[in-house]
Formats: sequence, structure tokens, C-alpha cells
Amino acid sequence: MSAPLQASEQHSERSVRGQSLIAARWIALIGQTFAVLIAYYALGFNFPVMLCLIAIIASGIVNNYATIMNHHHRSMDSTRSLAYLSFDILQLTVLLYLTGGLGNPFFVLLIAPVLIGSTMLPKTQMFLLLSLGLACTSYLALFYLPLHWPSFFLEKNKLHVFIQGIALSITLIFASFYSWRISEEGRSLQQAGFAAHTALLKQKQLQALGAMAAAAVHELGSPLGTITIIAKELSHDMGDNSEYKEDIDILLTQTDRCKRILSNFGKTLKSDPTYLADPLPPQALLQNIADGFLIERPEIRFIVDVSEAPKKFLIPQTPELSHGLGVFIQNAIQLATTTVSISVTINKGLKIIIEDDGPGFPSKILPKLGEPYTSTRLDSGKNMGLGVFIAQTLLEDTGANIFYNNKNSGGAQVIVLWSEIAFQSMLINNPKGFMS
Repeated sequence: MSAPLQASEQHSERSVRGQSLIAARWIALIGQTFAVLIAYYALGFNFPVMLCLIAIIASGIVNNYATIMNHHHRSMDSTRSLAYLSFDILQLTVLLYLTGGLGNPFFVLLIAPVLIGSTMLPKTQMFLLLSLGLACTSYLALFYLPLHWPSFFLEKNKLHVFIQGIALSITLIFASFYSWRISEEGRSLQQAGFAAHTALLKQKQLQALGAMAAAAVHELGSPLGTITIIAKELSHDMGDNSEYKEDIDILLTQTDRCKRILSNFGKTLKSDPTYLADPLPPQALLQNIADGFLIERPEIRFIVDVSEAPKKFLIPQTPELSHGLGVFIQNAIQLATTTVSISVTINKGLKIIIEDDGPGFPSKILPKLGEPYTSTRLDSGKNMGLGVFIAQTLLEDTGANIFYNNKNSGGAQVIVLWSEIAFQSMLINNPKGFMS
């Protein structure tokens, strides 16, 4: 199976925005808090209210942790999604245990996490989530703290039916809306993922085409040299008075022209980052990528600073790196006022920081950068908002983490970070990428 197809399958497993699950949980926690307080203080239900509030607060702490951890990641993989949805089922089971078990009309809310999981999880994880939901339901049928219903102007049976209707309505609205939203986001991310890997395939095709062209230049050089030698020998043997002299001179002239064309073509190929497959030092690699974009804005000052490393490294010129870094460098050059600076730090891992002195990222866009169809230039009608998403997806396929910030002094900052394990894996997969 080709790499793009493999990556596309991997991408489909993380096709849900983490913010969707986090937002759903915040809404659920707010609803739980109001329900507990109103039931206890306004309607007079008798149950351990403090334990219920502790369970809600614990869920809030987990959700706050998820918000922090998900800040730099646009999507959540299936394992983390399963963990969060499982916690939701367990937290809701605790609340139901404290408030009457299956005798509580709101037990139907157990359907919501399982239904949401069915729209986004692979079969194995979905089976595990469903099993947990069934186990919790069975437990609540056997074990629970009795719920003491208040003396109310409605009969107990009528009050139970009335609350059950409210609970079912809330469950239907909540579950259907978030299932629809998550499904839509999943489809959106899948389409954008296909665009990302189409770009990768195009980059690889360009690299392959460049290699074929280089081979043609090399192979054509030998027969042209042979033709030149034979033509010169014929010219020498026949002398200046030969009736074929003019034809031989034309042959020599056109052969020299062909050699010059091939020579220039070879030089053009060597300056094209889509063709070069040999690893380069970090500064040469980044300069090579930037040169094509600096043609449009030659006035921009482009600086690359590489910190001294204990060992000298050559960075492999993979299509993922060339395209991914190229998008960020291009954006920086297009939006910079005077200067684009890149700092490279190589220690156990690799860190590349791309900065410009332009307007920076708009505050409303910054938290969403890296998501598909998000761009600072969507209003122009010429940008679909997929460039940064594609670049981030391709770089993440190499093991990188991407972070977006605005500098205090003004301008945008993009940090591309490979951990020690990811960096070593990249070098191992490209053996020429290391030099002691």
C-alpha cells in the first residue's frame, strides 16, 4: 500500500475535532449542575448532593485537562476519544448510582456517550464503549441509593412520567445534535485529509519526474559526446573543400547547442527542491526552499541561524518536509514587512522556528490554526484555508508537532518540533540524513 493511502487511513482514525467532545462535556456538566441543584434545593429531592457535586467537579477537572492537552491538536485519535467517552459513562453512572439508579428518569442520558462514540470510533473501540455502557446499565439495575421523591402537588407517578419526558427530550436533542456535528466534522476532515495526501502525491511525482529528467540529461550526454567526436574527425579527414563541410559544421553547431541546453537543464534541476533527493545541511535546505518564494519579494531579508550541535546533521529532502516547511516559509515571506528569520536547534531532537515581522496571526484564527478551511485570507475568495492544514498534516506524518504563536514584538511564529524519538526515526528512515 502506498504511503499516501496509508496516511489517509491513519487520518480517518483521528477524524474528530477534540474541541467537539470537550464542548459537549462542558454543556453536559452545566446541565448536570443545574439539574442537581434544582432537584435538591427547589424540588426537595433527597439524595447526597455533595457527592454528586464532587463527581461533577471531578469531570470538570478532567475536561479542563483535556482542554489544555488538546490546545495544539486539531483532532483527537480514537484511543483518547474512547478514554474520554468511557470516563463520561463512568461519571454519569456514579451520578445515577447516587440518585436512584435506573429509577432516575435521566438514566436515558447513558445513551448519549455511546451514540456519539458510534459516529466516530472504529469497530473495536466502539464495541468496548458499548460493553462498558451495558455493564454500567446492569450495575445500576442492581446497585443504587434509593431516591426519595418529594411530596409534590403532582402524584409521584405523574411527576415521574413528566421528568422522564424532559429527560428523554434532552437526550434526543443533545445526542442528535452532537452526533450530527461530529459526523460533519469527520467528513470535513476526511476531505481535507485527502487534499493533503494528494498534495504529497503530487510532490512525490514531481520529485520522480525530476529524477527521470536528470537521468535523461546524464544518458544523453554520452551519445552527444560521441556524435561530436565523429563529426570532428569527419571534418578533419574531408578537409575544407569537401562538399559535406557545411553539413558537418551545422551538425557540430547543433550538437554543441544540445549540450548547452542539457547543461542548463541540469543546473535548473539541481536548483529545484522538488528534484533534489540528497540530504542537505539545515541552512542549505531551508535556503533552497525559500529561494523560490523570495523571487516574488526579493526585498525581504531572509536569515537562517543554525545552533551548533554535537554532531553535524544532513536533513533528508523528503516531499513531506519540502512541502510542509515550504508552506510556512512561503506564508512568512508573503506576510513579512522586512524580515523572515529561521532558527534551527539540533540537540537530541530537532526544532525549527519560523518567524516574521508581519501582522501576526489574528487572535480569532490562532486557536483554530491547523484545522481545515481555516485561513486569514478566506475573505479574498482565493484561499480555501487548506494550506496550513496540509502542511501540518504532512509534517505530523514525519513525527513533528506544530505550535503557532504571536511574538510579543509583533509578527507570527511557527515552531516545528521533532522529539528525540521522532528525529531519530526520520534519520533512520533516511540513512543519508546523518553525518558524524
